[in-house]
Amino acid sequence: MKSRPDTRITWTMEYMQRHMAGTLAVPDLAARVKLSPSRFRDLFSAQTGMGPLQYLQRLRLRRARLLLERTFLNVKEVMAIVGYNDASHFSRDFRREHGVAPSSLRGRGLTTELPAAPPAPPEPPVVRRKRRARAREPGLRLM
Repeated sequence: MKSRPDTRITWTMEYMQRHMAGTLAVPDLAARVKLSPSRFRDLFSAQTGMGPLQYLQRLRLRRARLLLERTFLNVKEVMAIVGYNDASHFSRDFRREHGVAPSSLRGRGLTTELPAAPPAPPEPPVVRRKRRARAREPGLRLM
């Protein structure tokens, strides 16, 4: 029988998603939900199957992959958004998680292809009317 999810851990997981770019430490996360760090780690591991720092790393790397595949951000910008400071560390972790270098995803575009756009309808012809010349001062006529 599966136990109900602990709301403190669920809240922490959502908090980690919203603040992944910042520095997140286990003692700080545990204090936010009023648990000791060791009890927090135990509950977190029981609910997610991994430790809090491993979960955070996987969360960051998955978000990085989405950003690289679906935006025009460069690798350094993505690295900063997901909370990495060191390019070599990010590249090594990314390759370990996804099996490819972050720069190799840069040119692929979206992971799913978009349907072909329907052909554009022809534009209607532009009809222009000629304007009559106007006098610049009242009472003057142009010849």
